[in-house]
Amino acid sequence: MKQAGSGWTRRGALGGLGALAACRPPAAPGGDVLAAGQPAAVLLSALAPARMIGWPRRPPTEALALLSRTAPIETGSLTGGGAPLGLEAAAALRPRLILDYGDVSPRMAAIAERTQARLGTPYHLLDGTLSHIPQAFARAGKVIGEEARGEILAERAAAVLARWRGAQRTGPSFYYARGGDGLETGFAGSLATEVLEGAGWRNVARNAAGVGRTTRERIAAWDPEVLVTLDPRIARAASRDPFWVRRRGGARRRILLLADLPFGWIDRPPSINRLLGCAWLAGGDRAAQEVAGWLWGIAPGKLATLGGRWLA
Repeated sequence: MKQAGSGWTRRGALGGLGALAACRPPAAPGGDVLAAGQPAAVLLSALAPARMIGWPRRPPTEALALLSRTAPIETGSLTGGGAPLGLEAAAALRPRLILDYGDVSPRMAAIAERTQARLGTPYHLLDGTLSHIPQAFARAGKVIGEEARGEILAERAAAVLARWRGAQRTGPSFYYARGGDGLETGFAGSLATEVLEGAGWRNVARNAAGVGRTTRERIAAWDPEVLVTLDPRIARAASRDPFWVRRRGGARRRILLLADLPFGWIDRPPSINRLLGCAWLAGGDRAAQEVAGWLWGIAPGKLATLGGRWLA
């Protein structure tokens, strides 16, 4: 196992966050950093888009239109969540290093060690916990040689998280609807619902872990106050379906549709895009749009339609 900076590492230290120049160092032409999975690619798209070799899973066209500085090619994924990228194909991309971001479990650490040993390419595994986003920016910036930009993003991310924590209160109970029919959800304690739970909202889905399927019967028994989704199709269908909009005793259930551009505001994937959800919970649409602006350089005119909508 190599030391941080020359091989894989579970997480990096934040270090000092002084006033730094905002200029971005010159990037290698064509990209030289391989994202192991989509969460790492989203981090890179904000930190150093020109350094990306490509996307493990190509984002939708409407997202790429907001991310014009990133590589449009699809590489496949070393860690799941898309078409698999084999080691021979990864070697053919000739990465200078591999960046992974998310779960730092023993299984993922073993993948990092094995891949580094087989390819002879430094593999950096960073902790994807929401509260560690500032450390992830700083560490990723250091290992890929974009330290000034990494420190700036770390400082700004820390400020967003501080406002999010400061705005915490006892929120409503909620069910997070995913999948085509809304019956896929993030169970309590999962990365998928960390943004809402950390703001004091109470996740009613508690009979499993991670992300998985449930049933209408269970949702009815949980009786959440709010249905949350990133999918406009789910939101529209739910607003017309008595099952979703009526609670026990006849009270009306509220439906919250949060934006999913350029990535989901509470997950999809569980990466630095979750800062948008934190900013929205603390300061509404304008606060989230401001974060999208400094993360990805999105022009203000393109941000006006992004936000949260209460449909019921």
